[in-house]
Amino acid sequence: MKKISGIILGFLVFCGFIFFPFQISAKQAKVEDKDNLRILVHYQAIPKKCNITRNDQVSNFGWGGWKLQSGITNYRINYSSKPSSLSNSKVKTAIEKGFVALQGAGGGILFHYAGDSSKTNASNDGENTILWRTLPSGIVGLTYIWTDGNGRLADADTVFNKRYSWNYTSYNGSNDCGGAASSFDLQDIATHEFGHWMGLGDLYDANSKDLTMYGYAARGELKKDTLGLGDINGIRAVWP
Repeated sequence: MKKISGIILGFLVFCGFIFFPFQISAKQAKVEDKDNLRILVHYQAIPKKCNITRNDQVSNFGWGGWKLQSGITNYRINYSSKPSSLSNSKVKTAIEKGFVALQGAGGGILFHYAGDSSKTNASNDGENTILWRTLPSGIVGLTYIWTDGNGRLADADTVFNKRYSWNYTSYNGSNDCGGAASSFDLQDIATHEFGHWMGLGDLYDANSKDLTMYGYAARGELKKDTLGLGDINGIRAVWP
């Protein structure tokens, strides 16, 4: 794959460019610039097939280099940017469940829904926002992390790719690949993205493929709705 410096990649994504004349490699999943910005990339799985869980008791986790602020972390959702396949209520429910999964891994973690947002781009403005934009093919979602001088989260924005179809299916603990076959499941992808808010990095090794923080996602996948051992270990290691 062609490579480009992290600074240029971060600038292009940050400015909202829709088409990239290159491919982003897994090694470029974390990008840092002078403003303490990291951009984490959630890729579409190749081959594009969901696989049921074989072993989610792998203890692996990766620390991104930052930690969540103590206390309550507020977030907002830009409902006007969502695809028509999702109602506002489904979006709100899927997002809330994603945060609840993370909260269940460690005591005292609190995420609070603060309402609607009109924000249409990721920006370091103190508002943690979840929204949709058209991103390059092959990228399911991006999470932008800004940190303060103490290595704590200053702002987090998650952007889902509007280029793809999205849906929401409730996970029952066994329907790992029971989502809409042609769509990415919002809760599945969101739970992974919010792990970055906590301070967790992406995992790309094959042994981690059944963990929530695995950096590739498939259509119809639901198994990331719940955390594996490595995900839990990671959250407990970086919190508070």
